Amino acid sequence: MILIAERCTVRGEGEQLRLDRVDISVGEGEIHAIIGPNGAGKSTLMGVLSGMLKVHSGAVTFQGSPLHDLGVRDLARARSILGQDLAVSFGFTVAEVVAWGRTPWRGSRDTAMDSQRIEHAIELTQIGGLRNRRINQLSGGERKRVHIARVIAQDTPLMFFDEPDSDLDLVGADQLDQMLINLRESGRTLVLSSHNLSWISGLATHVILMGEGKVIAAGPTREVMNQDHLSRAYKKNINVLWSIDSRGREIAMCSPN
Repeated sequence: MILIAERCTVRGEGEQLRLDRVDISVGEGEIHAIIGPNGAGKSTLMGVLSGMLKVHSGAVTFQGSPLHDLGVRDLARARSILGQDLAVSFGFTVAEVVAWGRTPWRGSRDTAMDSQRIEHAIELTQIGGLRNRRINQLSGGERKRVHIARVIAQDTPLMFFDEPDSDLDLVGADQLDQMLINLRESGRTLVLSSHNLSWISGLATHVILMGEGKVIAAGPTREVMNQDHLSRAYKKNINVLWSIDSRGREIAMCSPN
């Protein structure tokens, strides 16, 4: 396993449990999706797994070593993050923002690959036409694609995407879908969150279903995304109908009853 969380607990103000003894295992080359209702603990779990949040008890290991033993630079070479806050205060160009992904590799042998990694990320996200535009002049969807390119340019074995499908139109969402598949096929391990259950069902190899700071169910997508588990997490009866999409993938149509 590339990433393991064992009995991880996080408390907020007033000792309120934000994460309650969570156990998660992420295998190399898998796509794990964190889903659940608002307030379920998805962002907290994402923060813990990515090393952005410290646990009050429990432990997270990356490739067999404690995650929080990694220094800032080593952590940035191990994992990259697309967060929800993508605001950039100054008018940097798109190319400059994508190049930020190469910062952790300065002074290393990998520096020689900077230009290649940046160009690959720009090509993969199809933002070549935006290269010289100022990022604060772009639409929300365009900014999202630029920051996805930054994450790709960072070239880490483990990648986190917090609601990457938000702000994207139909074409952008379809491009994102293929990008994530390509990243997995290139050997990357992905952890992402989304409220779009149908999209998740056709993309993720595994699902982590959260509810009130606990893991309701975790495992292969088809095993987790069933009526019983989803209804328990969302506290409402959820109908689940599986079908085949135009790409030949199984997709779950989920609707409250």
